[in-house]
Amino acid sequence: MAVTIKKIAELAGVSTGTVDRALHDRGRVDAKVAQRIKQIALELDYRPNSVAKGLSNRKRNIKISVILHIQNSNLYFDDVKAGIRKCREEIKDFGITVDILPCPDYNAECQLALIDQTIEDGANAIVIVPINSPLIRARLNELHASNYPVVFLTNIIEDTEYLSFVGCNYELVGEITAGFLHLLHPGDGKLLLFSPSFQMYGHTLRANGLKQHLAKEYPHIRLQETYEIAGDDIQNYQITKNALSRFPDTDIFICPGAYSRGNLKAIQEHGYYKKALIICYDYSDEIGAEIQSGNICATITQCPQEQGYTAVKILFEYLTANKKPRLKNHYIRSRIIVRESICEMEQIKEEYQ
Repeated sequence: MAVTIKKIAELAGVSTGTVDRALHDRGRVDAKVAQRIKQIALELDYRPNSVAKGLSNRKRNIKISVILHIQNSNLYFDDVKAGIRKCREEIKDFGITVDILPCPDYNAECQLALIDQTIEDGANAIVIVPINSPLIRARLNELHASNYPVVFLTNIIEDTEYLSFVGCNYELVGEITAGFLHLLHPGDGKLLLFSPSFQMYGHTLRANGLKQHLAKEYPHIRLQETYEIAGDDIQNYQITKNALSRFPDTDIFICPGAYSRGNLKAIQEHGYYKKALIICYDYSDEIGAEIQSGNICATITQCPQEQGYTAVKILFEYLTANKKPRLKNHYIRSRIIVRESICEMEQIKEEYQ
């Protein structure tokens, strides 16, 4: 059980106010009393509660802006936003507002305008899904140089400074995917990789991690081609259909399952369900149903709800308690979801509703 100021006050025989002043060197406290209080706190390994510290900031009207990279809804970012909303609800009584700002899909100029506008409107900090663009890179580096707090959410971009990044370790996820494929398909295999937009640099890192690890450790699985798909199901259906015409002997697929129905629809219509090994990234109810039916083997999820929640929580603690993130890169652990573990995903979804 965490040690409280009240407990220290009881042991020191003083009021909680005296303990607070002594621990934070505020106000007039007798030197011997202050020394005794600090010694008790040290012996009990007392750690200040950052949320309790934030109580003193209730009337500061702190504003956090969350700037996305897309405008159209997709299942993955619906879960990210569920995590953001959960944290927003928890901290609203501290006088903190959290605004979620969509951006026209992968439009760097519009995202740049959103950054400038939200700062002009008085935002104290920004959570951003940064578009991989020189425009965004330059502006975010300017903000970091001026000590303006920015947390990267889900995506990371090269040569750019930030307070903290919250997301998965993309390169490692690619390597994990390669090892998982080897376990499920130890013989020769022909793989097609369908990836969401490479304007998200994390997707590039994941694809490279997969490709390089396969070549180094599991060369019996040959990556035939990588296809970049968009946010449009009709377009993704056509991209996938063309890929299958070119590589009809494919027996392994990696798909961004929760991101594109069109991609999986083409694979299904061409008869690959229950015939080929299909692994997806991210989770949705539809992906869960396909895993239950055996059409898809498994999915690897990045825990998007936890990402959204954690990014806002980091800025809350930074702004209210001057608590710097313990880690610059706050990697959220990925999960491999198979039929037997789908119940865990349902529990997570309920937690963030």
